[in-house]
Amino acid sequence: MKIDTHHHLWDLSIRPQAWMTDDMKSRIEGPYDMQAWESVANPEGIHHSIAVQTVPLAIETPELLAVGQHSASLAGVVGWLDVKDPEFRDNLDTLMSLPGANKLVGIRELAEYHPDAEWLASPTMNDAAEALGVANLTLDLLVLPHQIPAAMSLAESHPDVRFVLDHLAKPSLAADALERWARYLGALARLDNVACKMSGYATFDLPGTPSYPKLKPAVDIVLDAFGPQRIMFGSDWPVAELGASYATVMQIAHEFAASLSAAEQNRFWSGTALEWYPNVVILGAL
Repeated sequence: MKIDTHHHLWDLSIRPQAWMTDDMKSRIEGPYDMQAWESVANPEGIHHSIAVQTVPLAIETPELLAVGQHSASLAGVVGWLDVKDPEFRDNLDTLMSLPGANKLVGIRELAEYHPDAEWLASPTMNDAAEALGVANLTLDLLVLPHQIPAAMSLAESHPDVRFVLDHLAKPSLAADALERWARYLGALARLDNVACKMSGYATFDLPGTPSYPKLKPAVDIVLDAFGPQRIMFGSDWPVAELGASYATVMQIAHEFAASLSAAEQNRFWSGTALEWYPNVVILGAL
């Protein structure tokens, strides 16, 4: 079984995406629904997924949960809530009581866009992490390399909470930048409550074309840091279309997986996801 642990859904006629430049919009305008995901993922042997929020608006997450009510392919949702809202815990309780909330597997914090490099180590984030742990939800972290130390502080303070690092923390593939990122990543990976998504790599080298040889120095660092037991596949589709097709993203993932044992490949394609997102709902597993 293979699970795509990171893709997005949007319809710009319903809601603009503030992060999207005009050039991006011309290339990935969409709309993208589960049928669109299935059309590119199913031919690659992937039949289950986790949809991840794209905008910091609380209204999006109930919409994704509603999609999950009618889609057997959508196994889980990583949503969003405003952790700065004083009513965060009540808002989380409300979210978990909504129709389709059985597929809510986590919340994502968009630290990448926060000007404070230490934001993830703040009391506000620590309170949010504690609440998510009580709710048995996972905390996804979208960070840049310089924010990894704060992510490490947060995860170290909550050893019973599951954390997932999205997109390898978006490293630059330049040799000097890669060395600093590797030091940070190695320190974070020493915490066994943190897993890493091998995702987002289709856009690491823009405007270049992604390939496994280009990515291998970074991927080898991730594999050495987290080991094959704490890495999971995510396509980052349709954002990935800015750099490569879904088929190319999968080709690179298969090249990575070829270096793993059969048991380790099972972890990469589904086992790690099922451990870090235990609330996923798999129906008719293939």
